[in-house]
Amino acid sequence: MKHGSDSPCRVVLGSLALAAVLLLPAAGCISGGSLALLGHPLFSRFTGPTSTGTGVTTPGSGFFGGGGRTNLDPCSESNARKFVRISMRNLDQDDYIHYFFVAIAYVNGDVHPDGAVCPDDVALYTAFGYEEIADGDLQAFGNYCIEGPALVYFHDGGRFRSGGGVTGAALASAIAPAQGSNPTYDAFFSAAGASLPVPNIIIFHNPGTGEGQPLKVSINEPDPCLVIGNISSRTTPNCQQDAFYYVDESDRMAGSISLGSGAGIRVPNEIQGTGCQCSAFASFNGEDFQAAQVLAPSGTSASEARCNEFLRGGSIEYVFIRDDRNPPIPQLLTRVTDQSGSEAHTFDSRANVP
Repeated sequence: MKHGSDSPCRVVLGSLALAAVLLLPAAGCISGGSLALLGHPLFSRFTGPTSTGTGVTTPGSGFFGGGGRTNLDPCSESNARKFVRISMRNLDQDDYIHYFFVAIAYVNGDVHPDGAVCPDDVALYTAFGYEEIADGDLQAFGNYCIEGPALVYFHDGGRFRSGGGVTGAALASAIAPAQGSNPTYDAFFSAAGASLPVPNIIIFHNPGTGEGQPLKVSINEPDPCLVIGNISSRTTPNCQQDAFYYVDESDRMAGSISLGSGAGIRVPNEIQGTGCQCSAFASFNGEDFQAAQVLAPSGTSASEARCNEFLRGGSIEYVFIRDDRNPPIPQLLTRVTDQSGSEAHTFDSRANVP
């Protein structure tokens, strides 16, 4: 096993990116380490399409069936396809949104044969604000363990505001309430959108540090890169980890902290387009692994994109709502397009978002 593990069941999710390291019971040991984010070629050592290591995926016979979608060398991609455009808006008229946006990009090579990043483009990512994890290093982030070479973008470090000033002003990782029927857009991920160097993984996750610590409700692994115990000893499942909050202008949680109608905390189960919300991707062997949206193989068309995938050169529109109906609907909606503007996924129709 990697990094000197002395356990026969230690699973280091290197190319699996962003999933917790697990120690499974002996009877359940699975070699190869691919238990997380199933159905995407980056995470294919256990099931689904298998990577040849040459930039081409071949059909798999696992949980998700066949495939054969191609994945090109990222160094051959055009400049436009090295980005994804992201916008965020708030339709909740009463509450501020305090969100925790994280993008994980893997450098293409032997460790991550389906990494989205051409090694020559690392500087493009660090100039945007991604932080680099060196080859061979493991870095814990909240409930997850990330193996280098990789790059991590944590928008404004999860801070509610970027600095001092008037209460509610200078919002950072936050969006003010809507004004009547007019949505309020994020200052950075604006109506025009921000071009983010394309990651393999997008996740909304409060790691429980910094300004997010007072709001944190779910419980993380003490050390996700070295978990001692078995699957039954895990803390809050990934699909129930804190993703964003409804707060007031002083960043105090609005509403109940318990999950359900009226909750001030929202989790990946309530985000459209995560594997948690897509029923076919929700769990495996009783554990949740798909709290993220993942990059589709580069040859994927809009019509071929799976429910938890976004596309190179395309866009993702995020819309925060607060709709406490029962049965519940997603509280963070997504619309995904490809480079041509063709729609891969549209907003959940129950929300009536144009």
